[in-house]
Amino acid sequence: MEYKGTHILVLGAGVSGIGVAHIVAGLGAHVVLNDYKQVSFDKKTEHLLEESGVEVITGRQDFSLLDGVERIIVSPGIALTIPILEEAKRRHIEIVGEVELAYEISKAPILAVTGTNGKTTTTTLLAEVVKAAGKPVFVGGNIGLSLSEAAHKATEDGYVVAELSSYQLESSVTFRPKGGIMLNITPDHLQRHKTMEAYQYAKEAIFRRQRADDFMVLNIDDPIVADMAMRVPGKVLSISQQRRVTDGAFFENGVCYAVQNGKPDPVVTVKEIHIPGAHNVENILAVVALSYALGFSKASIASAIDSFDGVEHRIEKVTTYKGVTYYNDSKATNTDSAIKALDAFHQPVILLAGGHDKMTPLEDFMAKVKSNTKAVIFMGEAANRFTQAAITAGVTNIYRADSMEEAVTMGADLATEGDLVLLSPACSSFDWYHCFEERGGDFKQCVHEMAKKGATE
Repeated sequence: MEYKGTHILVLGAGVSGIGVAHIVAGLGAHVVLNDYKQVSFDKKTEHLLEESGVEVITGRQDFSLLDGVERIIVSPGIALTIPILEEAKRRHIEIVGEVELAYEISKAPILAVTGTNGKTTTTTLLAEVVKAAGKPVFVGGNIGLSLSEAAHKATEDGYVVAELSSYQLESSVTFRPKGGIMLNITPDHLQRHKTMEAYQYAKEAIFRRQRADDFMVLNIDDPIVADMAMRVPGKVLSISQQRRVTDGAFFENGVCYAVQNGKPDPVVTVKEIHIPGAHNVENILAVVALSYALGFSKASIASAIDSFDGVEHRIEKVTTYKGVTYYNDSKATNTDSAIKALDAFHQPVILLAGGHDKMTPLEDFMAKVKSNTKAVIFMGEAANRFTQAAITAGVTNIYRADSMEEAVTMGADLATEGDLVLLSPACSSFDWYHCFEERGGDFKQCVHEMAKKGATE
């Protein structure tokens, strides 16, 4: 789209909306940035928007905002069914998300990662491989810059690496990544999408408009993802920890192999993998498959993996105190992610879980809690439902905490030398915190303060 002289409405004044408004205004559009909530910006953001000529209207969202508008760019946190967007549809105003803008303006190929779990780890590692290969890399989406800012800064000789949620993908129109990764699909965000079918359909926008010379990595150990192969227009790269594949990557006898035309090539062994859990082998295989197919050297891929110690808030080791090791897995915002965290350890685990309840089924999670934990401490809005589900599953050592500090202290009291205390909430953070990063930061601070206090006693 040619933006010069157009009238654009940007909905949502968070990181994504601010980035979009700034970029589109810089392309010559008349931009209104709107949020139904009253929003206060820091001085730097205020100056950026003012300098760009963006008109900011917050605290209201009436239909007059649509007058003269040619396109609406909606932030991912906003449902496409809110009243102003329903009215926009009636007026035949085009509605797109930031992913669409990023695709339009990027000079570099986009490599996109989605799935219910593992996106941040996979995106971060993929960016490290690009960097190790000596290529400029620009990271955006759910991590790093807003995706539009990353795309705007990208150069032709580099790559944009994007972590994309279903919220971001569902509003794409022509988006076509050069390379995509679909890690897994499990129930999540059903309060927004309503059904698993709608959730999966939104995810599949990552490959829907690809062409024959594009690449799409599919985790064929996940039956829902494996079934997507028949709908992928591009070149399918399969990954598996259970079987060999013809094109993609597989894991066998402690070795990750890249495969092209049925010829396996060993890339790394478990000795070079420094992040725990079978789910992280899945993430590594996805990166190996895509980067190898794109022509990155095996040495660059192996070097990046060997140097990679994981991402903050995802099974992140905090400290060991009195023989007990504390792990921050605040990014586990659904039950499947928490299950994978529990599977990553063999030591006795004191689990801290709960938060804003997504109302997903709990049977599999509680079965794992029963088999893989020494005790569980529930907190937040989800505590009552989680407790009842745990009792039904036969979990016996159940405790409740009314703050993160209390949960950490309780975990320390329940643990003995050699145990782990693991924050893996299986919930979003919006009951007590603004985001999972804030929750993980609070957990780490509570752990460090407890250890500091103990050291001085």
